[in-house]
Amino acid sequence: MKKTFKSLLLTFLFAVAGVASAAPINLSAPGTDLSAELDDYSSAGIGRTIKLSNGAQAGEGNNYFKDLYTFTTPTTYDLSAMMSSVLNVSSGLHISGFSLLSGGNYVLIGKKDVLHSLPSSQTWVFDSGKTPLSAGTYTLAVEGYVNSTVGGSYSGNIAVAPAAVPEPATLGMLLTGLGLVGVIARRRKQA
Repeated sequence: MKKTFKSLLLTFLFAVAGVASAAPINLSAPGTDLSAELDDYSSAGIGRTIKLSNGAQAGEGNNYFKDLYTFTTPTTYDLSAMMSSVLNVSSGLHISGFSLLSGGNYVLIGKKDVLHSLPSSQTWVFDSGKTPLSAGTYTLAVEGYVNSTVGGSYSGNIAVAPAAVPEPATLGMLLTGLGLVGVIARRRKQA
């Protein structure tokens, strides 16, 4: 009897130890290529809804996701991106990162926009600013975890526009204007 009890106790302890040390559940979606949509429309929507089947899987440390959206730019582009998610105690996704990568290196890191979002929402933004993206392949990453069994969703948009490059005619007019200013200055000096 003691031997059977010890065997059952040992089996139970091993079973509980396996559950106690379970790794967080990876809820990441397969990658999505946005290249065609950005080429056709200069913008693309991103978003996803995630629900959990087991309440014990909810919360930080129990699950995570890292959704990846890739695109290729054939030339130099200006880029801006925005993403938001509603979060409250009983539902929602907690977003912990919104960034742009190239070759595994961070190019742009999103910031929470606390001025233009409600207390119950998370809005993340970034743009290329004065440094446009060069031609290449980029990956937009959305990271976080599911806060409750009810789950939640995020949505956003990424927009690209060809970077401004001066036209040859504009440069020609600039040089002609500088030349005329030089001629006028020389005549005044001689007079």
